Amino acid sequence: MAAAVVAVLLDDAFRAVVVPAVRALAELAPIRRVEARIAGLPPRGILLLFVVPLAVIEPFKIYALYLVGQGRFAAAAAAFVVAKVVGLGLAERLFAIGRDQLLSIPWFAWCHGRILAIRRRVHGWLERRRIWRQAVDAVRGMRRRLAAVRLALGRFARRAGRGRLAAARRLVRRGRAA
Repeated sequence: MAAAVVAVLLDDAFRAVVVPAVRALAELAPIRRVEARIAGLPPRGILLLFVVPLAVIEPFKIYALYLVGQGRFAAAAAAFVVAKVVGLGLAERLFAIGRDQLLSIPWFAWCHGRILAIRRRVHGWLERRRIWRQAVDAVRGMRRRLAAVRLALGRFARRAGRGRLAAARRLVRRGRAA
């Protein structure tokens, strides 16, 4: 159970950052065109696109373990983070594009169901722990405080920017008049 908890927590942590970023990238016109072509592929074609990048990226995680064994912790962390972000980003987007086609493959649908069941079980186990609820409350509090700071900084930047923009305009106008 401990390995499943660590795997789900790591996945959730990366997912919180990667998924919104990948969705934002998906709004770009060239990406939309590529996604439209991918969506037109048959289920096995999408499966191939889904599996090949993961097969290329997963060895980087093993390489990160090797680096840990060599005592190169910063390099190991960097290799793991890059592999996780790229792998998760590609997998999430390809799954979003070809979800219906992928789930039409019986064994893929079965595996997907098992993974979701494990995630639900781990989340249920975590939610029954007081320390988890406390951590969730702490994170929510930090998010509220960060949102307030972001709002205050935005207001400050807008006020400061207006003054600087007006001063720059005056300088430009004086330069033209001279």
